[in-house]
Amino acid sequence: MHRLGDGQPIREAMAAADLSIEDLAERTRRIDSYGISPSTIGHMVSQGASGRSKFEDRSCDLVARALDKPVTDFFSNTAPT
Repeated sequence: MHRLGDGQPIREAMAAADLSIEDLAERTRRIDSYGISPSTIGHMVSQGASGRSKFEDRSCDLVARALDKPVTDFFSNTAPT
């Protein structure tokens, strides 16, 4: 899946929930014992050179669930144009 808005919706949801990257990673581990690494979440929210646009469906689902939002608030199946 492709992140929306260069990760801005994720950053906004994290700020609203007062979560750091490490906090969000910990929340994903509570949902699925493997969770998502802070590094991967950093790539999801980064605006700079370390930012990526495409992620595994599982990672997208875990982030959305950890933020208690629909996955479509943060990701799309189509690449941005």
